[in-house]
Amino acid sequence: MSIHWRAGLALLLLGASMLAYSSELTAAHQRQSEDLARYLAQHALAGEQVLELQANETTFLALRRVQRTANPQGGILILHDAGHTPDWPVHLQQARHFLPDAGWTTLAIALPWPGRADEAATEQSMDRIAAGVRRLNEDGLFNLVFLGYGEGAYWAARYMAERLNPLEEVGYALLMVNAQDSSGELVAFIADVNRPTLDLVMRRERADLHWAGERLAAARRQGRDNYTQILDPDVASFYQGANPNRATRRLWGWLRVNAAGREAAIRQD
Repeated sequence: MSIHWRAGLALLLLGASMLAYSSELTAAHQRQSEDLARYLAQHALAGEQVLELQANETTFLALRRVQRTANPQGGILILHDAGHTPDWPVHLQQARHFLPDAGWTTLAIALPWPGRADEAATEQSMDRIAAGVRRLNEDGLFNLVFLGYGEGAYWAARYMAERLNPLEEVGYALLMVNAQDSSGELVAFIADVNRPTLDLVMRRERADLHWAGERLAAARRQGRDNYTQILDPDVASFYQGANPNRATRRLWGWLRVNAAGREAAIRQD
């Protein structure tokens, strides 16, 4: 057996091993989402609505909390980080629970895993976001905000850049929390998304600060006065609490100033 043949065999085995590992993680994430759906349906959490949405004949989990005010503001589509479920107990759970008190209906959906590296998963992610938008529209909500954490921020920005047309600029806004980007793709999307945007950065790793700076520069080059970036102290978790924490209040305040909606009659011809 030559050394070159051994190297080729090693690479082949490594590729097969990585593919099997990815499949195992995908299956584990699917089981986690299914277990969560059963748990929530059985325990009937107060104010929680467990929904099943469809994209390309695939059913996936969504959690909805309807706004609790006399002045509805619109809908927020929540996209969690890679591998997270819609009820992930950290980071965006507080926003999902508290923003309905400010007039926002929240809809959290599960995105496929592993994510952007897989072409099929990429298309599925985009289609699931589209299904979430349709569901909010069916509920009479057309003032929409995408709230993405980590990888979810990438998908939210990508959907806006690639799937929305210029006529849909009005009625959409983007919230990104600790957006993840290691390739610069998100920088290009930020240059293309001409919608009110809050880029909330709480991580302090060098790479995170570098890409945050690149996003800010891209927005400035485009003359985007509707883009705001805030560097804030990191928050250990967004576990349920009696009061919203600092990061949730940041989101709440920005929405009130930059994305508040209003009711309007729809003309039917």
